[in-house]
Amino acid sequence: MRHRSALVAAALTTTLVVAACSGGDPFEPLAVPEPHPGASTTTTAPPDFSGVALAPVEGTTTTSEVVVGPGPATLAGRVEGPDGPVAGATVRLERLVGDAVATRDVTTAADGAWRASSVLGGRYRIRAWLAPELAAIEPQILFVAAGGAPDIVSTVERFQSTLVDLAVAPDPPPVGRRTNVAVRVSSQAVDDDGVIRVAPRPGVEVTLAGGGSWALEGTGLAATDAAGRAVFTLVCLSPGPQPLMVTIPPGEAFPLAPPECVVPPPPDTGAPDTVAPPRAPARGPSSSTTSG
Repeated sequence: MRHRSALVAAALTTTLVVAACSGGDPFEPLAVPEPHPGASTTTTAPPDFSGVALAPVEGTTTTSEVVVGPGPATLAGRVEGPDGPVAGATVRLERLVGDAVATRDVTTAADGAWRASSVLGGRYRIRAWLAPELAAIEPQILFVAAGGAPDIVSTVERFQSTLVDLAVAPDPPPVGRRTNVAVRVSSQAVDDDGVIRVAPRPGVEVTLAGGGSWALEGTGLAATDAAGRAVFTLVCLSPGPQPLMVTIPPGEAFPLAPPECVVPPPPDTGAPDTVAPPRAPARGPSSSTTSG
C-alpha cells in the first residue's frame, strides 16, 4: 500500500514538471539590465555669436585733425599784378591731406612779399587775390618738403567792374535781312574769398551804334531787363566783319565784334535748277502737195 502511494506521488510530480515545461509561462519576463557606464567621447563645436547683437557703448570717435603747422618748413613768395607788386593781397595756403583741407591766410607787405613760417610739409594749394578787382584765375599746386619750397610767385589779373557782350540771331547775320542783337550788361567783382562773381545789371541804358554797314531800326537806345539784356534789330548791308559800339552811363564805351555778315543763299523757288532741252517732234507719215 505504501509502495502504491509512493508511485502515485512520483507520477504527480512528473506530471507537474512536464506541464510546466510544455504549458504557458506563468512567470513575468525579467527586465533587461542597463549597460554599465564606461568611457564616452564627445565633440564640441565652437560657439557661433554671429547673430548676437552687442549693446552700444557710450564714447566719442577720435579723428586726427589736419593742420598747417607747427612744422619745420617755411613758405615765402610774392604777388604780382598788372601794375607790379600787389600790397595788401590775401594769400591762402591750403594743406591737402586726402579729402581734408587745413587753411592759413597771410597778407602781402608793401612790396608784395609774404612769408609763412613753421608749417608742415605736404601738398599745398595756393591762391592770391585782392578784393574787389584782382584775383588769380588758377591756383598753384605744389609739394612742400620738410625744408620748405622755392620762392612762390602768384600772378593776379584785373577783373573790370562791367562786362558787355552780345549774341545775334540768326548767326551769322545775313546781308539785307533783319538780325536781332541782344546786348548783355553784367558786373563782376572778386569777393572776400577770392571768387570771381558775375551778376546781371538790370535797368542800364544801353546805346548801340553801328558803322556805315549797319542799318538800325529804331532809336538805338534801350534799357536792360532783369537778365541784363537789351535787344535791338539791325540790318547788315555788306558782307564781312562789321563792328558795333555800345555805350553805357556814365560814358563807358565797349567795342563789340559780332560774327561776320554773310550773303544769304538765293531763295528756293521750287523750280528745277536746269531746264531740259525740248524734245524733237515724233516722226510720222509725211504729206506733200504737188502743184499741177
